[in-house]
Amino acid sequence: MLSYDRIQDIALLEDLSMTAWPAPRRIIHGGWALYFAAGHTGRANSANAVVPLATIDDATITLFETEYRRQGLAPMFRLTPLTPPDLGARLAVRGYGIASESKVFWRSLKDMGGAAPDAAVRVQDRLDKAWMDAYRRMVPVPEVEMPALMSILTGIAVRTRFATLWQDGEPVAACLAVLDRDWVGFFKVACRADRRGQGLPRRLMQDMMGRAAAEGAVGAYLQVGAGNAPALALYARLGFQHLYDYAYAKLG
Repeated sequence: MLSYDRIQDIALLEDLSMTAWPAPRRIIHGGWALYFAAGHTGRANSANAVVPLATIDDATITLFETEYRRQGLAPMFRLTPLTPPDLGARLAVRGYGIASESKVFWRSLKDMGGAAPDAAVRVQDRLDKAWMDAYRRMVPVPEVEMPALMSILTGIAVRTRFATLWQDGEPVAACLAVLDRDWVGFFKVACRADRRGQGLPRRLMQDMMGRAAAEGAVGAYLQVGAGNAPALALYARLGFQHLYDYAYAKLG
């Protein structure tokens, strides 16, 4: 369905993921989108190519650096297959280092239709305090980053599904599913520390993929840190396939 050899497939997932994770402030310039979100997450605080680009001149790099410093952020570029091939090397000369690396996965949902929804899964269309509190019990978010995170989550313009899996009267796993066109993207997948090893995130995501398929989605995608072995194993068990990698080049 998708292929690394088809750059338009990568551009599609880039487009979907940028829509699904919107920074509250942005600048669009010559095929680039500069995102600013007070430092919460790399994607929302980096310069991203929005179309396949062959080159970027030094003046444009300097302009972007100025804009990030003006926002109180370290300049950062997200290196994807859409960015100019020599950009990483050129940024290294300017003092940039690789801050982190991630992988993008996808899978077809053609086999996900017809299953009855899991009765232990609760799904809501909008973010509320209960979902946010449940997620923060699984993944602590520094209080200083909460305004930026809330602005991202409440700024998603396409369909959202905030889901939790309940066990013994408490939420034990959570995720955000974002539906756009024929795809569902998964973000903020989490599990309570004392309930790990029970397959709960897998159960939740399987249910959410089935629900997304029922709403017309034909494919699912997600991003995960390259060193996150448990998550990589989970997504492999769920049938996700690797499509491409990206890295953050950060100055300082």
